[in-house]
Amino acid sequence: MILVGWVGRRVGLIPPGFQAPANRVAYYLAVPCLIFLKISAAPFREVFRPGGILAALAAVVAVWVAAQAAARVLGLEGGTRGTFVQASVHANLGYIGLAVAYYALGDRGLQFAGVYAAFFMLANNFLSVVALTAASGRRPGMARLAARIGLQPVIVGSLLGLVWSFFQLPLPGLARETIRILGSMGLPLALLLIGADLGLDALRRPLPALVSLGFKNLALPALGMVLLGLAGAGSTERAAAVVLLAAPTATLTLVMGRELGGDPAFASTAISLSTLASAATLPLWLALGH
Repeated sequence: MILVGWVGRRVGLIPPGFQAPANRVAYYLAVPCLIFLKISAAPFREVFRPGGILAALAAVVAVWVAAQAAARVLGLEGGTRGTFVQASVHANLGYIGLAVAYYALGDRGLQFAGVYAAFFMLANNFLSVVALTAASGRRPGMARLAARIGLQPVIVGSLLGLVWSFFQLPLPGLARETIRILGSMGLPLALLLIGADLGLDALRRPLPALVSLGFKNLALPALGMVLLGLAGAGSTERAAAVVLLAAPTATLTLVMGRELGGDPAFASTAISLSTLASAATLPLWLALGH
């Protein structure tokens, strides 16, 4: 699907004017609808596993700390250092991680992935802002930062789904079918847009980007798989969480780099390399984690 999007952009089937509104439809409507529907239908105690969530979050924090040390060894300064650290842990959950979890692991895999994704997004955004602001010296307002992190559509959809699941609230047939139809277009559309945005001309400054890729695509899922195993996560839960950890660097890295004094050029390089490499690393982690 990513390849179809990449080719479609080059031959004119996906024009530049289509991408921004389509991205808003996927991000604000379709993907959150799908996540809400899958989680709301799941037995709460089977998909909300605090031990596994804490183990996976511990892996994210550990790699974030390691990336800070690596940035110093590489001699990275200022916004480049902040973007390097963010690119090493901030995964593309909403568009790639959830899509792979759903198509590889089915409904139960997506239920687990949707719950984990809400906590990962909170952690990823918080740690990314800390890394960027510490490196650049900028200090965003706390109220604006909390709203930016807490009101992301996928987080809202996940948390609403957990509430529906916990209280076993009814969902009328018409509403359920409407949400299902909206949600069904989310992940294919997201993958097409990833392909349309993928740029091969951004492969500059390869050494720091390759180190970042090693953290994001290899070290983070490897550590997560070990800690999830120690926490007693089942095979589907572990595989879903590892897929999210192994998802390539988030495109939000570029957006946040521009807004918070990071390095947009390095962000573009890291995103491109990590996304291309994920075609090989994601199947590897699926095989090892399931």
